[in-house]
Amino acid sequence: MKKNTSISFITGFFLYFLFVSYYNHASDIYVPLKQSIADGNIATAIMFGLEILAILTIATSIILLVKNISNGRFFTKRNYVCFYVMGFAFYIPIFDYAIIGRMIAHLDIQIDYALYLAAGTFMFILAQIFHYGYRLKEEQELTI
Repeated sequence: MKKNTSISFITGFFLYFLFVSYYNHASDIYVPLKQSIADGNIATAIMFGLEILAILTIATSIILLVKNISNGRFFTKRNYVCFYVMGFAFYIPIFDYAIIGRMIAHLDIQIDYALYLAAGTFMFILAQIFHYGYRLKEEQELTI
């Protein structure tokens, strides 16, 4: 089977972009997390811990998607579930900073809520597209 190099290149470039964009952001999360644990501030530690969990969830989902797509499996249940998981993971920082950060820990942290909301919504749209493709593929396989 011929390997699709254009998908591999685009996926590699996308992963590199994500790595570069989150590299600086990870240090902005890790240092306050470490400090809040040392200070015993549980609410702040939970807030930053949930954001790290969201980043790890998104990274894991992207790796699973890349693996499936590079093997030529586009419309599978795993792919659309990964998009749903990424959609929820992009919504975690919105609620995390709004509820825990502002209401409980009384922190004034500025994040771009619109960016997280748009990214999560886009992942849900992709999940619906892949879910529809999966249903069509299943119906086609049942046809004689």
